[in-house]
Amino acid sequence: MLSACQSKVIDNSTIVEVEMVSFADDVLPIFVSTCGGTGCHINEAVNQVELTNYQRTISSFAETYNKALVIPGDVAGSPLIDKILANPQFGIRMPDGGPPLSNTQIETISTWVEEGALNN
Repeated sequence: MLSACQSKVIDNSTIVEVEMVSFADDVLPIFVSTCGGTGCHINEAVNQVELTNYQRTISSFAETYNKALVIPGDVAGSPLIDKILANPQFGIRMPDGGPPLSNTQIETISTWVEEGALNN
């Protein structure tokens, strides 16, 4: 499988190709390993949020925030990101009842959102 790449300008004269975060290969495994279990977001919707696959993730609605769970390109505005960071605007940090996501996991999900939350 070929990885998706994008161009990134390092300085005014250097352009490098960087690998984009893949939903299927990088983000979904985080969701499956941390957001599953009874009353969670894998294979069932809790508070209109289901993270079982791309389509369910991108179409989830964060009721408390009154907007889509993922806003492609907007890390700061995406409730998904707020809920995995310490001290979310509403409720408790996710995953509920489990350890917080690692900084690497949070960065992976944040980068995916920043890159446009693609189905890749």
